[in-house]
Amino acid sequence: MMLSTVSSLLLATTQGAPANFWLPKQASTSAQGVDFTFFVITWICYFFFFAIVAALLIFMIKYRRKGHEIIVRGPTHNTPLELAWTILPLILVVVIFVVGMRGYLDLREAPAGSYDIQVTGQKWSWTFDHTEYGATQVGELTVPVGTPVRLLMTSNDVLHSLWIPDFRVKQDVVPGRYTSLWFEALAVGDYNLNCAEYCGKDHSKMFSIVHVVPKEEFPVIMTKLASEYEDMSIGELPAYAINRLYNRCQSCHSLDGTSGTGPSFQGLWDRVSKGEAEFTSGEKLSNLLGDATTYNIPENYIRTSILDPQAHIVQGYLGSMPSFQGQLKDKQITAVIEMFKHLDEVTDAEGNITVNPDGTPRQ
Repeated sequence: MMLSTVSSLLLATTQGAPANFWLPKQASTSAQGVDFTFFVITWICYFFFFAIVAALLIFMIKYRRKGHEIIVRGPTHNTPLELAWTILPLILVVVIFVVGMRGYLDLREAPAGSYDIQVTGQKWSWTFDHTEYGATQVGELTVPVGTPVRLLMTSNDVLHSLWIPDFRVKQDVVPGRYTSLWFEALAVGDYNLNCAEYCGKDHSKMFSIVHVVPKEEFPVIMTKLASEYEDMSIGELPAYAINRLYNRCQSCHSLDGTSGTGPSFQGLWDRVSKGEAEFTSGEKLSNLLGDATTYNIPENYIRTSILDPQAHIVQGYLGSMPSFQGQLKDKQITAVIEMFKHLDEVTDAEGNITVNPDGTPRQ
């Protein structure tokens, strides 16, 4: 029993161990320490659970009442027993504390020279800024394998919590202050990133994918991300926007006509160009379009809705959209507008995206 326990503990805590009954696979250097702490505590619980249940059953049988004989008073004091149940739990608690504290300190202090990424949480998406390359990702995060990565995080609205289960890292993301975590991925692949703090209606949709790529490919990918839209023609922008920019919209705006936290993008350009929207203020969009009006043309209304979404809130919605001022460059805003105009060319009737960022059909 003891040998099998030790062997299973060692197997489950070997770096890069596969998924088991309790935990997903290990995909970072810190996962091994976290799993070791978890299984040390778990096996201690196993041991005492079965020991206590066994003792309970034995005592129930051995000391059960037999007939109506007089019960003799038992001992009221046993020094060795009292010392044992005081000292042994103390030793176990100290062991748990030492193992846990060592793992905690390792998780809190990022190695020198880590690759820094700025992370912003907002309802209901994650934005990742690679300041070294000037590239921004939304809904996905690309990192190099075998490199310590430090995430410096804050929130634009409410409390969030960034959690990557396979990396065994989780940290609250707090509005008005910075928090951080770090990891070093062990293997190339895709891993889930979730919000672990309930943050409102579409909390369950606030997830991203972590793409771990080879070291030599990472600079090439980042350089392309930072500038891929700059040389695109107007005709190429819808495919870019639906693949690169819609990620930050998808938790609130559908592509298939389904109404969510915000209006669906399906048919949006037709509704806007015809001025069909009515606002909570009582105004109608049709009165704000045309010569000598607030917006003049539909493109101006969409641009304002992206940069100042509280200016005019469509009836039937709460106006929970955050501002994207400073997050999108002018050509990216143009790309979003062109995506609305040509949505039927980059999606099908069910709202599935049908093109790659370069405009080629998806397989």
